[in-house]
Amino acid sequence: MAAFRPLPALALAGGLVLVLSAAWHAWNSPARRLERLQQEVAPKGGRVFQITLNNQEMAFLLQDCKLYRLAVSRRSLRRELVLKPDFYPFAFCFKQSIERRGDSIEVYLLMQALGAGGGNQGGGTYRSTDGRTWQ
Repeated sequence: MAAFRPLPALALAGGLVLVLSAAWHAWNSPARRLERLQQEVAPKGGRVFQITLNNQEMAFLLQDCKLYRLAVSRRSLRRELVLKPDFYPFAFCFKQSIERRGDSIEVYLLMQALGAGGGNQGGGTYRSTDGRTWQ
């Protein structure tokens, strides 16, 4: 019977830990987190939008006529509310869009009131060149 050799067993265990750690980091990468978020919000009409503004990578989430700036790292995905129309009771998100326009980002939000004759109740077109200040 062969004698137990602890060194090869430790090397094998260490290699397994390295492989599992690499797989975990690939699964938890910021790009993978954004991809999973897009899959989660797409059926509800949401959209994850990535853009480079002023040589800075940014990610946004547009959902239910609200725009969130996303801070993504290996450990977390945080949402910061950036834009939303004024509150109006019994209104719903009728239309929303986000796109690049030259060196800026443009967001269109449109809320509509429920009921007969429900007109546009809030929103508009917003532009930003840095993703922080909006006009």
